[in-house]
Amino acid sequence: SSGINAEYGSRAVKQTYKSLVTELYAIHNGQLSETTRRVYNEIQEVSKLDSDDLKVLNKRFADANNYLTLLKNLRIQQELIEKYGKGELTTEQAANKVGLTIPKGPKD
Repeated sequence: SSGINAEYGSRAVKQTYKSLVTELYAIHNGQLSETTRRVYNEIQEVSKLDSDDLKVLNKRFADANNYLTLLKNLRIQQELIEKYGKGELTTEQAANKVGLTIPKGPKD
């Protein structure tokens, strides 16, 4: 289950928000963006919540995890595009890129 329970309380949510801040800093080249400021504000709000309010904590935890997953995937996608390029490769080009060659078929 993606929810949290009283044992973890707001600590799990705060850790997820801190991971969000890390991703946001990476996206914005270490600059404090408006989005990062909003995440900091959310961390402050979560800090004030009691772990007895699990419905609110679970909602925030789910939202933060979804956003964190999106940001991580966007970062990884950008890294892959930078490393391998954006265009489509032919089968032969893809094979050559990883050190393989495509055998030639029989000549007609």
